[in-house]
Amino acid sequence: MTTNDAADAADGIAGVMKKAGLVWLSWNGGRPAPAWFATVDGKYVVLADAADSAEQPLPGLATAGAAEVVVPAKPATNRLASWKATVRRLEPDSEEWTAAAQVLRTERLNAAGLDTQLERWKSEADLLVLEPTGEITEAAGRYDATPRAEAPIPTKATTRGKPPITLHRPIRRRKRLS
Repeated sequence: MTTNDAADAADGIAGVMKKAGLVWLSWNGGRPAPAWFATVDGKYVVLADAADSAEQPLPGLATAGAAEVVVPAKPATNRLASWKATVRRLEPDSEEWTAAAQVLRTERLNAAGLDTQLERWKSEADLLVLEPTGEITEAAGRYDATPRAEAPIPTKATTRGKPPITLHRPIRRRKRLS
């Protein structure tokens, strides 16, 4: 890849990432997972929690080394682009980690425990940088036509009984005879 190709790829990725509020990440052949991110000094940073907690569970992403990033369009029924990234973990308490954490903190909606958030992130989560490799796998005019429908993830959630009879039916009033 030439320097011009790399610059064009970086510009293309930056253009679609400005339009995104979240991305879909897949790594190690797993199923894609949604992830909110922040752009910090031209780098794309995600918070990855290895366990199920109040943050963003992305188990195994910190050690994956590489990921595919799919940028959805709005409405999210289509894709704007997808690109390959290397995954790099930021060391807690480094200047880069602190700068990324401050930006992510402002992007995190509905966060609980704001006063302890950064300490919790240091001990329970990883801040990861998604660095574009320059390989754009999908873009305008060249989308993969492979169907991406998958069976839902098994869950313990169930529906308790039959839905109400009046669900989505208009209420009809009786005429009174006088």
